[in-house]
Amino acid sequence: MNILRLLLLVAAAWLIWRIVRQVRGQLEQRRKPADEFEPMARCVQCGTFLPARSLDAAGKCGRCG
Repeated sequence: MNILRLLLLVAAAWLIWRIVRQVRGQLEQRRKPADEFEPMARCVQCGTFLPARSLDAAGKCGRCG
C-alpha cells in the first residue's frame, strides 16, 4: 500500500511540474516584444489602414478591390 501512495505522489508531482513548465513557457512567449513591425498603408477607396502587403496593386483593400 505504501508503494502505491509513493507512485501516486510521484505522478502528481510530475504532473504539477509539467503544468508549471507549460505555463512558464506561455508567459515567456507573451513577454517577448515583436521583432519586426509591418509598414501600414491606407486603402485609397475606403481609407482603412492595413498592412501594406494586404493591399492590391491599385492600393485597395480586399473589400474594395
